Amino acid sequence: MKFSTKEIYSELAASIKGEVYTDALQTGIYATDASNYQIQPQAIALPKDEDDVKHIVALATKYGLAIVARGGGTSLVGQTVGEGLVVDFTKYMSGILEINSAEQWAWVQPGIVRDELNRQLLKYQLHFAPDPATSSRATVGGMIANNSSGTRSILYGKTLDHVLELEVLLADGTLLHCKDLTAPELEHKLEGIDRESDLYKSIFKIIQEHRAEIESGFPKVMRRVGGYNLDEFTGNSWNLSKLITGSECTLGIILKAKIKLEPNPKFQSLCIVHFEDFFDSISHMQTMVDFKPASVELLDHLLIEKSRENIETKRYCNFIQGEPGGVQVVEFYGETQQEAEQKANELALHLKKLNIAYAWPVISDPKEIDAVFTVRKKGLGLLMGVKGNRKPIAFIEDAAVPLEHLSKYIREVFDLCHRHDVPVVAYAHASVGLLHVKPMLDLRDAEDIDRMKLISSECLQLVKKYKGSWSGEHGDGLARSPYNEAFFGSPLYQAFREIKNIFDPQHIMNPGKITEAPPVDQNLRYGKSYREQAFKSMFQYRSEGSFSEAVHLCNGVGECRKLQGGTMCPSYRATLEEKDSTRGRANLLRLAMSGQLDDLGLESPLLEEILDLCLSCKACKSECPSNVDMSKLKSEVLHVAKNKSGKTLTDHFILAQNKIAMASTGWPAGLVNAFLQTKLFRASLEKISGLDRRRILPSYAKSKFVTNHVDTKDPDVVLFADTYIKYHEPSIGYTALKLLESLGLKVAVYKKNCCQRPAISKGLLREARHQGETTLKDLEIYLKQQIPVVVCEPSCATALKDDVPDLIEDHRYANYTPHIYQLEDFLCSRQDWINRIRIRPGKYILHGHCHQKAMFTTQSIHRIFKIQTNVSLEELQTGCCGMAGSFGYEKKHYDLSKTIAETSLIPGIQKSDSDAHIIATGFSCRHQIHDFAGRTAKHWIEYVEC
Repeated sequence: MKFSTKEIYSELAASIKGEVYTDALQTGIYATDASNYQIQPQAIALPKDEDDVKHIVALATKYGLAIVARGGGTSLVGQTVGEGLVVDFTKYMSGILEINSAEQWAWVQPGIVRDELNRQLLKYQLHFAPDPATSSRATVGGMIANNSSGTRSILYGKTLDHVLELEVLLADGTLLHCKDLTAPELEHKLEGIDRESDLYKSIFKIIQEHRAEIESGFPKVMRRVGGYNLDEFTGNSWNLSKLITGSECTLGIILKAKIKLEPNPKFQSLCIVHFEDFFDSISHMQTMVDFKPASVELLDHLLIEKSRENIETKRYCNFIQGEPGGVQVVEFYGETQQEAEQKANELALHLKKLNIAYAWPVISDPKEIDAVFTVRKKGLGLLMGVKGNRKPIAFIEDAAVPLEHLSKYIREVFDLCHRHDVPVVAYAHASVGLLHVKPMLDLRDAEDIDRMKLISSECLQLVKKYKGSWSGEHGDGLARSPYNEAFFGSPLYQAFREIKNIFDPQHIMNPGKITEAPPVDQNLRYGKSYREQAFKSMFQYRSEGSFSEAVHLCNGVGECRKLQGGTMCPSYRATLEEKDSTRGRANLLRLAMSGQLDDLGLESPLLEEILDLCLSCKACKSECPSNVDMSKLKSEVLHVAKNKSGKTLTDHFILAQNKIAMASTGWPAGLVNAFLQTKLFRASLEKISGLDRRRILPSYAKSKFVTNHVDTKDPDVVLFADTYIKYHEPSIGYTALKLLESLGLKVAVYKKNCCQRPAISKGLLREARHQGETTLKDLEIYLKQQIPVVVCEPSCATALKDDVPDLIEDHRYANYTPHIYQLEDFLCSRQDWINRIRIRPGKYILHGHCHQKAMFTTQSIHRIFKIQTNVSLEELQTGCCGMAGSFGYEKKHYDLSKTIAETSLIPGIQKSDSDAHIIATGFSCRHQIHDFAGRTAKHWIEYVEC
């Protein structure tokens, strides 16, 4: 009997506790990972526990469905895309099951993120050592499936070296417990008659028959992850975990893992070796490795250039001196700080004596070390976010060669690429003979696709020539599996096929990876047939190039899926759903504008659905290595939707906000505020506009912001009086004005128009463009004279500095943005001004506004508060508050808004001293803190003593 796909997945949904999705939105966003490939799955399953996984596998076996197990989806070569059913372990199966700190091991579920695991291990002073650049979102299950390594593999090796035991579910339902076997235990397995014994007997036979090929065919370099790890079974030790590790879930699904833990390093020190020439930077690797570092990481000139341009990483680049062609970051550990520094200084002195390189600064401050490795870990996304059609492409980036051949090999690869007229970049793990070499290609261009295939074939021969590994870290996937027979030889490749058939005779476990792979140019995310629908955007996208290129900036590395540090992406952190990540949204936008989603293009209601939970926090604009600005893209899509369906009542309220506020401020405020708090009004408002009755709208000020500085001639500075200053919190405006004047500045106040942030956030772009241009025309008289315009509210500052100029077709307004400042940043432009500011004595807790952290940072507030000895300031690592303008007021978003607030902000405030003053520069943030923490927060300027 034949069953329809709908019937099959309906049966699955009814049999498991987790979610099952078959809609175009979900299958579309899971069609890609961080690689060049795209395959639309039939369905997505999010299992809640092992029983769910068993039901999933049983149903897949019953109907012959392909299964693709997936963690963070950070694969660069396409391991985690495929037809059939994608099983995502990250939402539910992400826990720590047991920790034995004395014996230094832990049992974990496959969906736990590596950095989140290590955060929980901090109290034991232990960590899971493999550290890929994607460690903030890579899962342990994915790292095992891929056999990941990372920065410090010269010290810690690969993931395989840290896997003790695995519980694996096979396609036929067999539960395989993989662990070290003694000789008697192995003999017992080989004599049994059950399914597990059959596996052992078959594997033992294959290894015996191919022992000579295994010895000669597997490269003798530490960084090797291609094929199946048959070379791990040439001695007396037998642990099938070593076969499952690196198998890319083609043999079975990992249910849980017992992993080895390492003591945390006690002290670190870095020697930053600067070379004028890139090739010279890799010619002295053995000299540096002889000093026994924990890692040596290369940053090439392009990565350095992009790091200096990126909004987030440019603040971390102070360790780079001059304009190097290459920088080697050499890391040392020590039992004491003195020991770590001594090792770094010994290397620096040795290199200086030999006249190797031109600068050798030693860094030991933990914050400065973190900054260096932030630049290194952001490198992948920074390079992949290069503007233009040609991007650094991952397909030969993973070869590893013996260290003594590294320099020659890299020179030949560069020459090879240049012969094909292809620019190339390289970075990463120089100490283990592995540089991530990325030719720059446009995979929408047929000629560049042909170049990719030619470069792959020729590079493969170079790797074989130098007896290296075709894959040293990123695995086989769809990019390298097609070359496995050519690399390993037919006998070993046949052995791989036999292994696959023994474990998975139906070939339902991640088919097409390692063996039986499709051609390397099949299933490309773009490909020569990729086309986009014409679209006239409202924003100009001057820095990105176009709306299309703004979407294409997302390369899938998944930084938006991190669970700690920074702000991005608040809705994903609350829901743990791929659709609520910046990557998920960008993927759906790409599918829509290329006609792969439905026939509606950017008018598709699926886009409104996936963008609904975007808080427009702008964190992605800085924290995403490619600077994807989903806030701007969301506004564009909402504008398209409103053009089609018309404005809502809420839209009209937003457009009339200035008039309503003006009429409600002053003498009517008492009556208006009392009315706003009544249950009748809140219930009516909820019914009419969708604003939740549990919220009380902001109160209006009982006196308007009145000043005689509006028409000031020839000012030194202009204070932008935003809506909140004019109608809600005039005390902020008065104090700012008083402070500026106390510094001897002649101040003009601008209070005519709004910054247009509310209209922009709701997609009312035509109105925002018109009103925004009026505002900038008013301010032009100052800006063209380079008179600074200072803003107190961060979201208003980003609107004036970033969004509104890019909405306006006249490009001259974009030239004025350097003269628009946050108030605190302007004050910190002169040290003598900082010295004269007096803050009320006491303890302060700071929550930074998302837009502030994204585009300005909070460092100026720290500088102002640091100058006084009787003032202490602690900034909470709070992420987003969850309010985001009107987002948190809306009934459909209230619960999510509360969840986001309770993720870090509210607990952080509750743990702080009850007598500490809370600072929040954002108007919405202050209301969120009041509503859910029951504490009063103020703008920092209100604590200034003038």
